[in-house]
Amino acid sequence: MKKKNLDPVAIQIPGIETEIPKQVDFYKLPVRFGAVPVDEAPLGWELETRRHETKVTKFEYAFPRIYLPFQEVQRVVFGHSEKFEPTDLFPKGANRLFFGDNLHIMRQLPSKSIDLIYIDPPFFSGRNYNVIFGDKNEVRSFTDIWEGGMPGYLIWLNARLYEMKRLLKDTGSIYMHLDWHASHYVKIEMDKIFGSGGSNTSDAGFKREIIWSTTDTSGFKSQVKNWVRSHDSILFYTKSKEFKFKKLYWEHNPDYIARFKKTDKAGRLYRDDRPGGRKQYLDQTKGKMIGDVWDDIDSFQQASTNSEYIGYPTQKREMLVQRIIEASSEENDVIADFFCGGGTTPAVAQRLNRRWIVCDQSRIAVAVTADRISRLVEDKIGRGFPVPDFTVEHWGIYEAPILEKLKKGDFREFVVKAFGGKAESISPNIHGTRYGVPLYVGEPSRNTRITKDDVARFAQAIFKERKTNFGAMLAWNFSADARKAAEILSARENKRIDFVRLNLMRLEDEAFREHVVTKHKDYGELLTFIQPPEVRIAYERIGKCKYRFDVSESVSLNKDGRIANVQWDFDYTYRFSSTKGFTFLRDKETGLPVLVVEYEFANAGKKKIACSVQDDQGGERTQIMEIEIK
Repeated sequence: MKKKNLDPVAIQIPGIETEIPKQVDFYKLPVRFGAVPVDEAPLGWELETRRHETKVTKFEYAFPRIYLPFQEVQRVVFGHSEKFEPTDLFPKGANRLFFGDNLHIMRQLPSKSIDLIYIDPPFFSGRNYNVIFGDKNEVRSFTDIWEGGMPGYLIWLNARLYEMKRLLKDTGSIYMHLDWHASHYVKIEMDKIFGSGGSNTSDAGFKREIIWSTTDTSGFKSQVKNWVRSHDSILFYTKSKEFKFKKLYWEHNPDYIARFKKTDKAGRLYRDDRPGGRKQYLDQTKGKMIGDVWDDIDSFQQASTNSEYIGYPTQKREMLVQRIIEASSEENDVIADFFCGGGTTPAVAQRLNRRWIVCDQSRIAVAVTADRISRLVEDKIGRGFPVPDFTVEHWGIYEAPILEKLKKGDFREFVVKAFGGKAESISPNIHGTRYGVPLYVGEPSRNTRITKDDVARFAQAIFKERKTNFGAMLAWNFSADARKAAEILSARENKRIDFVRLNLMRLEDEAFREHVVTKHKDYGELLTFIQPPEVRIAYERIGKCKYRFDVSESVSLNKDGRIANVQWDFDYTYRFSSTKGFTFLRDKETGLPVLVVEYEFANAGKKKIACSVQDDQGGERTQIMEIEIK
């Protein structure tokens, strides 16, 4: 019987009203291995063929490598730095909090340096759900993710998972937190990257799917005409078959205790009703081992008044992360979270005496995390074990005022690296090279500018010392006579200076970012220099020891910038640590940051207060003031 050609878009089955939905390319079955469909490689793992040779590009076709320097904008000191030696991962001995694109940050970290990774990446559930903080880099990244649909999301995620696998030690583990939108698709891709675990779960790769059952059936969920969704999935994978894991146990509940019905002469409860009549004492039992269904940890939707709650909708409970860290790591191990959000993972790692390295693409998230760790150390940590400092570091988005404070040599090295070159002390007038082209870098201060004399000296240096006719000068500003001198040198004058061509590039211009942009069309904003916002605080007394504070006149000094978050510390000492309830304030109706707040002090007298303001371009400034409270 000859088969009919069936419409691949939709098939109408006789007698059935509903059509089989359109089967897009993503759902086509790949090459089969036995009865299980198996792809040759994860989505995005491109193969490039040149001269009959196949080269694996490892996601670099979709996401080319970009090397930019890290900029330390802050070091929070806790007084124990001498106890922590520098390492490849922690070059200054401090834990690390990054602001920037996690893929490129991970690519610049050393291999096999992390013991445990927990990530709660953006769920594939819609743009508005995942854009929590609303600053530019967060919005840009999520826009890129969803433009490609589910395949685009998986390619975006796979490139990062590949780097995470490289960073894990051979005994390391990774926990991936997801919901129903993409967990099934992500598992297939993680099986390709980490391994499926095989029939023997002691092999490398997949270990368990943990079900976090929130058991929340109240409120609007009770109105749903369907089974109520009340769980997330956490996929547990290991780098190899040798991995760290400690069994954890539930606390004894009344039903379990009731099984121990007898008491010995010492008053110890025991039972002897098990096979063989062997006594089992209650005080010697660990209880029931925790399995892969966790129904004892509420979500913040059920407990939004919890003291941990910061105020953003995707925040996870510390108890959840604590269970993972306790099971799959030991004290002093390194914990990483590359989507750290409000800082739950580093907070728990800090409390459990683990080292940590985390990052986020939102400057507000980084500010909230830094503040959370500072408050934690001040409130709870420091008595039982020494606490390492932590640094806040930027990748790709740099604070110009901090660059201006660098020593001349450090500034020049930073600019050369940011330009994609190699910093070298070739001569007083050549500070590095890029693809063989000599580079000259101006002074750190934005008030300085390149002069015609600087142009002349650089031209002589590249002609005599490097025997080349090309060079690039990089600086904040150029004088008019410097530009004129460059134009003259670019014309054929004589044989001694034969066609010397100088490119004058301001650090804030598109020309400086061109080497980044050419790597990928979406990389245009990965290299920017930003200014901190201008913070203007007005206040008035509205009652006994009660004041109203207003920062609505504060402005962003960056192009198209706006104020995106405000934090308050009403008892400032020497380190910013926000007052509880004043970390991440949002208007419930508009979702915009709250710029006017009220606070009642405990008593009168002189008080130091601090206000930290972030804009949506990545700028941040902390303003400190002293007022007389009446």
